[in-house]
Formats: sequence, C-alpha cells, structure tokens
Amino acid sequence: MMIFSHILSGSILAGAGVGVFWHFFGRISLFNRLLWGFFILTTSIAALVGVLQFAGNESLEPLHQSTIVLTDTLGVVCVIMATYALLNQRTLSLFAFIATVFSGVFLFIVLLLPDARVFTPIVPSMGILVLMLLAVFSLLQRNKRGLWIVLAAMMMGLATKAESFSSLIHPTDFYHYATTIALWFFGKASDWRVGIK
Repeated sequence: MMIFSHILSGSILAGAGVGVFWHFFGRISLFNRLLWGFFILTTSIAALVGVLQFAGNESLEPLHQSTIVLTDTLGVVCVIMATYALLNQRTLSLFAFIATVFSGVFLFIVLLLPDARVFTPIVPSMGILVLMLLAVFSLLQRNKRGLWIVLAAMMMGLATKAESFSSLIHPTDFYHYATTIALWFFGKASDWRVGIK
C-alpha cells in the first residue's frame, strides 16, 4: 500500500542527508569525514529503502528493517567517534577509523541474530546518552560546537520516542522529520565558523 506522507518525509530525510554531508563535511580530514559519511549514508539509505517500501514494494520490508539496524549500530558507533573527534579537534588515524567501523559492523551482525534482536532499541538510546555526555563536557569547556551536538542528540532522542506524538503526526513521519533536523544540527556543529572565537 502506497503511503504518500511516508514517501515525502523519507525523501526529505534521504535528500537532507546528502545535502548536509555535501555542505558541511567537506573541510574536515578524510577519516573523520568518512565516519560522518557512514553515519549519514546509513541514515539516508534506510530512508530511501523505506521510501521504496512505502511506494508499494512490500517485499523490501526485511531489507528496510536491516538498514534501520545498520543505522542503529554502525551509524551510531561512527557518529559517536566522529563527534568525539570533532569536539576535541582530533584527526583520526587509520587504526581508529578501522576499529570504529569494525566495532559497528560487529554490533550490526550480533543484533541480526534472533536471540540478540531484543537489544536493538538499547543501542541508539545508549548512543544518544554518550553523545549528550560528550556535548555537555565540551560545553563545560566553552566549546560552542557542544550546543549543536546537544540539540542533535535531543532531536535523535525525540525521534526514538516518535510513538508518543502519534496523536499529532504519524510516528514514521515524526521520526523522519526529527532525524532530518538532527542531521542539520550535526552539520552545524561541524561548520568551521562555529569554532571561531
């Protein structure tokens, strides 16, 4: 069954992911940029597969669920390390990059196992908590980027609570729009002008 509102909100999220990455992350070092790319790319791919599913391709539902798990594992691990590097002005090494990606892929594979699927919602929640702690610590050091990370983490937190807003908007659409705003906040955090005193 075609659901136009989901197609629209999913398309906006997928497009915003590409736009945010293109606009904000061009100036940072390669491995840092790749981690941001993995986070944003997995989010955009999950949204795009969702658009195709909501356009009437019901057979894509298992793939859509898998891409959501990929976003909640590899994507979350990558954004935590990328945020840590951003807030601390670190250039990541090849080893740190590979270790981060390996950890995310390992977590993804584990959560695909039938017995481990029950833990899937915990990973993004823990990731949001870590992001919030990183951001608050940076704010204590008067790092302006921390404010944008706080806002991004708050929007990601709201996105995970989409069901609570079902009386106002469909949870799927709320998730898409809240995540779109979170991506923009992450982009603003990486903007080189934010770091200027």
